[in-house]
Amino acid sequence: MDVAAFLEEVCAIPGHSGMEGAAAARIAQEFSKYTKDVFVDKLGSVHGVMGSRGPRVLVCAHMDEVGLIAGSVADNGFIRLWQLGGVDPRTLPGCEVTVWGKKPLYGVIGALPPHLSQGPLKAADTTELAVDVGLPKEEVEALVRTGDPVYFKVPMTRLLNDRVAYKTFDDRACVTSMILAMEELQNYDLPCTVEFCATVQEEVGSFGAMTAAYASAPDMAVAFDVCHATTPGTDPWETMPMEKVGLGMGPTIHPAMLRRMQETAQALRVDTQIDPSSGRTYTDADSIFCARAGIPTALLSLPLSYMHTMVETISLKSCREAGRLLAGFLKGVDERWEDWLCF
Repeated sequence: MDVAAFLEEVCAIPGHSGMEGAAAARIAQEFSKYTKDVFVDKLGSVHGVMGSRGPRVLVCAHMDEVGLIAGSVADNGFIRLWQLGGVDPRTLPGCEVTVWGKKPLYGVIGALPPHLSQGPLKAADTTELAVDVGLPKEEVEALVRTGDPVYFKVPMTRLLNDRVAYKTFDDRACVTSMILAMEELQNYDLPCTVEFCATVQEEVGSFGAMTAAYASAPDMAVAFDVCHATTPGTDPWETMPMEKVGLGMGPTIHPAMLRRMQETAQALRVDTQIDPSSGRTYTDADSIFCARAGIPTALLSLPLSYMHTMVETISLKSCREAGRLLAGFLKGVDERWEDWLCF
C-alpha cells in the first residue's frame, strides 16, 4: 500500500460523528481486498474478519472525525456554528470550509478583526464564529438547514523527514495502520480469529466501540488511537517522540496484554514508549474493556502533533511500524492465550 496516497484519499472523505457513511464505504472497500467477511453493523461501524479458529480478538480504530455543523443564519447571511466533537476553536478563523446543504457551498470562517476589537484579543468561542458563503439570508436558508455538516477544505502537506500534515489523521491514520496489518496477514495462517473494526462515533463517546465489543464478544481486544507527539510549549513527560509507537498503560489496560505487546515489539525491533493514563484513556479502550463481563484490552497509540486541528501531523514510518507491530502481536495469539494472559 502507498500509505501517503491512501491517507490523502481516505482523510479527504467527510465523516463527522454519526455521519460516517461515505468513509465507511471506502474503508469497507479496502477491507475487502484482504477478507471476504466484511460487513457494516447497525450503528455504522465497518467489520472485517480474518481467520476462523482459536481465540477471538477485536481490533478497533475509529473513522469518525471532529467537525462543525450549521446553526442559525444571521440577518446578514452568516451561518452560525456548533461543534461536533472537540474541535480547537483557536484554529478556526480564516479556515476554508464546505457547507454540505442541499448543494455544497464553499465558504470561509470569519471572526472580528483586531482593528474592530474593543479590548484585548482573545480566542473566539465557536459560537462567536460564522461561515460566510457570500449569499444573503434568504438564499442561505433555502439551501442550508440547522445541523447540516460543515467540512474543512484543506490540502494534505508533505513535510520533511517522512512526515505529513492533514485533517482527520485522528483516527484514520490508525485505521490505515490496521489495514497495513491486514495486508501483512492476508496470506498468513492465523492461529486466532481477528475482527478488525473501523468504529463510528468515538469523538462523541466511543459508541461504535461499545456496540462492536458487545456484538463481537471477543476474548481480548486491541484499541488503536493517536496520542500526543512532541509539540511546542509542552514538557517531554507530556508527549512522546513522533518516531515511536505508543503502548497504553493504565487502569483500563490489561497488564498481560501490555507485556505481550512489549515482548512483540522487542522481537520485531519496533521502537516503542509507554503512553500512561491515570484513569480513562479517552479512546475506544474505555468502552471495550468493561463491555460484557470485561474484555482484556491493549492500547496502541500513534504519536500525532496538533490534535483536532487541520494540520494534524504524523510520521509515515510510525504509521507503518504500528501496523507491523499489530500484525506481529496477532500472529502470536493462539490456543495458549489464557496461559500468558494470567497475571
